[in-house]
Amino acid sequence: MSETNSGITVEQVDGIVTIQLNRSKVLNAIDRRMLDQLDTEVSRLHQDTSVRVVILTGSGNRSFCVGADLNHIATLTSESIQKWVIDGNRMLSRLAALPVPVIAAINGYAIGGGLEVALACDLRIADETSSFGLPEITHGWFPGWGGTHRLLNVIGEAKAKEMVFLGERIDAPTARQLGLINRIAPVASSAIEATKIAESLAEKSPVAIQAAKAALSRNPLTENSFEINYEALALSTCFNTPEVEQTLQAFLDQG
Repeated sequence: MSETNSGITVEQVDGIVTIQLNRSKVLNAIDRRMLDQLDTEVSRLHQDTSVRVVILTGSGNRSFCVGADLNHIATLTSESIQKWVIDGNRMLSRLAALPVPVIAAINGYAIGGGLEVALACDLRIADETSSFGLPEITHGWFPGWGGTHRLLNVIGEAKAKEMVFLGERIDAPTARQLGLINRIAPVASSAIEATKIAESLAEKSPVAIQAAKAALSRNPLTENSFEINYEALALSTCFNTPEVEQTLQAFLDQG
């Protein structure tokens, strides 16, 4: 998949697959088409034994991903919102569950759902311009694609609560200090650094690497996990219409 009008582009060189979010004009915000394409590609990768490492990055230098495309979300019906929540959780759970290492190469913003995408990766390489945040709560929302659970595992309870409760943005050095990212690369070179790491990993025993990932991965989120309920609550606040609220409350009650 490499069409210029596609929500994502995918390239494979030897055993390294690079997935690029391809909506730079809107800072790589995720719409339905991009979500569906990511879901399809991640599902394919689970079946492709030639893949040794996956790199996930964003087009342009301004943004890795700023999360959901709010203009797109505003057009969804209550039924479509439920599907959006479920499908987003499932896609990121599948991404995190890939047996091979997944590296996020981050230039610029990794905000909201974009940070949740990065958190579903095993390693995060960010350039000096990068910034990170989960601002949903300042708008009456809640991070809901598994971000709270994964953030807790990555940086610990106290700092995770601080990021989620305050919704403040942090820079790359702060993120590195917290352990949110693994390395800081020079401006616009996170993909280069991620490729170097991917090449190093691809040279190692695939059995050993996959076994190490399995041993080091803790508390994975299952598909359609409890996080969906929190996202439903956030969306009911966001859209704030009687029809949407009633539908989403019924969805919450199912949990």
